[in-house]
Amino acid sequence: MNRLRNVVVRWETGLVLLIVLVMVVGQWADGDLMSSFNLQTTALNSVVLLCLALGLAPVIMTSDIDLSVVGTLALVGVVIGDLTAHGTNTWLAIAIGLAISLVCGLVNGLLVVLFDLPALAVTLGTMGAYTGFSFLILKGLAISTFPSVIVSMGSSNVTGTQIPFAVVLLVVFAAILSFVMHGTVFGKSVFAIGGSRKAALFSGIAVNRVRITTFVISGLMAGIAGLLFLGNYETAQAGMGASELLPAVTAVILGGVSAYGGTGTIPGVVLAAALLALLQSALGLHNFSGEGQTMAIGFLLIIAIGLPPLSQKFKDWRRRRNASPVTFANAVSGSSEEGK
Repeated sequence: MNRLRNVVVRWETGLVLLIVLVMVVGQWADGDLMSSFNLQTTALNSVVLLCLALGLAPVIMTSDIDLSVVGTLALVGVVIGDLTAHGTNTWLAIAIGLAISLVCGLVNGLLVVLFDLPALAVTLGTMGAYTGFSFLILKGLAISTFPSVIVSMGSSNVTGTQIPFAVVLLVVFAAILSFVMHGTVFGKSVFAIGGSRKAALFSGIAVNRVRITTFVISGLMAGIAGLLFLGNYETAQAGMGASELLPAVTAVILGGVSAYGGTGTIPGVVLAAALLALLQSALGLHNFSGEGQTMAIGFLLIIAIGLPPLSQKFKDWRRRRNASPVTFANAVSGSSEEGK
């Protein structure tokens, strides 16, 4: 019975139920929501969101934040687009772009960790810097012609199916990251740091190295998101992908990762990204503007942040309410003795 209760109350189970609810209500309101064409389009549009969310998750699990992911996405996309436009080998251009994403993540990690600066302020600043570099490279212009390899990565289907190749690639990335975060020493260290940085340090965890590594992972995933953005939308311009920051952060928090660090799962992040993609698609089919969709996602983020502490307060209230007077008195007496 306890095992069944644990499954029912898991955060991920709630996300699955919400996905089903959106599917049922959306299909009832508009018969096109669950059509194969719309599902394929929705999956393609969710690739960049999921890629950014997977990179952000380990950072937020350590109680840090990385707002620069959209700046890294734009810089990598612009660099790859500019290099290929000038005749550089496609694979070399991709390698250079992803190397830049690693450097961007490393810079964030070094500034935050080694100089003990607030991650919010640092990554907000580097977001502006990386976006600014992309403006300098293209000088306000845009690139809309790319090699077939890049276009295939972002928009083609797996041979013989209607499943986008980029979606399969992201599922593989999610599986690898899930194993790393939930089945390795590194993942346990991330959760320990998010729970208590000081306790993790005293337990022998290389706190600085782990935190820097999470920023590098975030940078790399943002670079991959930039590459997939090029293939899907076939455009490279400064500031591209800026609208993906709010949905990406929302997917992480809505997926069960605590904004204070220390908890969360990668499968939860994947489910939350799928939920957001379906919700945006349903709203789009009903002619909701981009601003309306952003407002809905903003409300979801606030709810996702506020729900866990409210739930904990409710549990504490029920525990106090159900406790017998003798037990409550003993607890108060015990705490008084400890105070002495």
